[in-house]
Amino acid sequence: MKLGLSRTTTYDLPLVASRVDYRLLRFVAVPLLLLAVILLGAVLIPGIGVSAGGATRWLRFGGSFGLQPAEFAKLALIVYLATWLGAKREQVGSWRVTVPFVLITMLVAGLVIAEPDLGTTIVIVMVALGMYFAAGARVMMFAALGLCAAVGVAALAVINPERLERLTTFMNPWAHPQDAGFQTIQMLYALGLGGPFGEGLGAGKEKFGYLPHPYTDSIFAVLGDELGLAGTLVIVLLFLILAFRGVRIALRAEDSTGALLATGVTMWLCFQAWVNMAVVASLVPMTGITLPFISYGGSSLCVGLIAVGILLNVGRARTTQRTSVSRASRRWRDGRTREPAPRGRGSAPRNGSRRPVPVHRWSSRPRG
Repeated sequence: MKLGLSRTTTYDLPLVASRVDYRLLRFVAVPLLLLAVILLGAVLIPGIGVSAGGATRWLRFGGSFGLQPAEFAKLALIVYLATWLGAKREQVGSWRVTVPFVLITMLVAGLVIAEPDLGTTIVIVMVALGMYFAAGARVMMFAALGLCAAVGVAALAVINPERLERLTTFMNPWAHPQDAGFQTIQMLYALGLGGPFGEGLGAGKEKFGYLPHPYTDSIFAVLGDELGLAGTLVIVLLFLILAFRGVRIALRAEDSTGALLATGVTMWLCFQAWVNMAVVASLVPMTGITLPFISYGGSSLCVGLIAVGILLNVGRARTTQRTSVSRASRRWRDGRTREPAPRGRGSAPRNGSRRPVPVHRWSSRPRG
């Protein structure tokens, strides 16, 4: 579903978001989460939510404006958890924080799975757990929550006949080449037809009637068909660069809120990209999820660009603070120019080595 925004307005979103101080997000974190929950609930109301492909995941306002609340809910949950866990980082791991964290995550994930949308639910749960661990959760508590989440996802996959069929088809898609395994086989064909350098941009044939959902879930297969192995490796490299830069921003953040925002945004975009690519390569069972910044869809693109803008603002906050510190004057108080000390054999030995640059640690509570 496409948002009714012009291309120029859409591409301005990261620039606008990067100019807004991320510390101000604590004032809108709760309203954003409440709005996301309301929109997710509205999707499930008959007559309001728009159904397509056996799922009800969209809202339509007027004739041209559409919204997928699950995409908005990802960013809203990340903002809320970052501000909340950042303010209570000394209590992370205690039941006072763990129980509300589980309830909030289950509320958002439950509304998404009711659409149904298992792929987005997995992304939400993984990102929430990653932020909880980065906030300072103890290893045993994190492992217990991760095990519970894995059991829950497995149960959701088994109790639904369609998802169970996807699991069995994943083991041998050629057993049902015209039915459940059709999309998996066509995606593998598309990657194989591309060869090293592809058939040429726009020259791929799999997208014309053979490959289901070529502009959303299967877009990576189209890229492999048209750009070949070289093109797909470039896409993978770009997401690896995004992951590296995001982790670096998180480690260098000035406070815990900024670090958790960077962690959540980076993990969301990169993990979702990995799931989409893994599905196309038949490394994981089939699930419908978009490739960030590349798949068609206004909701996914706009929310992803806003998230990148927030990530840039977290990184810029430290850079601005460092450059705002004035450099020490190179003159003595009486106006004489400072001269560097000689560094020869006759110079006085230095007492110790150069003082190391202090590294800011936004979370120093030991894990147990």
